[in-house]
Amino acid sequence: MNGRLPAYRQSFFLSPDRNDGLQLQMFYQEGIVSCDLFVDNRFEGYAEVLHGGMIFGILDVIIWYVIFMRSRKIAMTRKVEMEFMKPVMCSTAYRAKGKLTRIEEKNIYASAWVEDASGEVYARVNATFREGKNFDVAAFIDRFDFSTTTPAIRDYFMSILENG
Repeated sequence: MNGRLPAYRQSFFLSPDRNDGLQLQMFYQEGIVSCDLFVDNRFEGYAEVLHGGMIFGILDVIIWYVIFMRSRKIAMTRKVEMEFMKPVMCSTAYRAKGKLTRIEEKNIYASAWVEDASGEVYARVNATFREGKNFDVAAFIDRFDFSTTTPAIRDYFMSILENG
């Protein structure tokens, strides 16, 4: 199952309705979640350089999606290691990607990175997530906009209501 993933309606990073946000579009294909990045200088740290917190936020969201798509678990960030190899420049095209690396007991490990068109990596996050507990799964799923996803992806997200 491949295709565009639903946007979390309140997300600064994803919501198509938030003019103050990035309005990123996430895609899933063959175990990888990705999105194209072209961020203007509203979010710069140094002159024309995308703020590191923004980069981390984007990669954290990608990791959440890849964990969900690979494990059907709603997981939350527990621990991260962030590495910046080169500045991610504002108003420059990049792609952010993420993949699940392994699951060991309660820990879910994943990584995400920002790369240019040639595949050179500019920033990377290696993260440990844990499955969230004791929250209203139906209310959580209701916050997603499925209007641009395939029926298969919508059904995949909705299937956690059966377990939930």
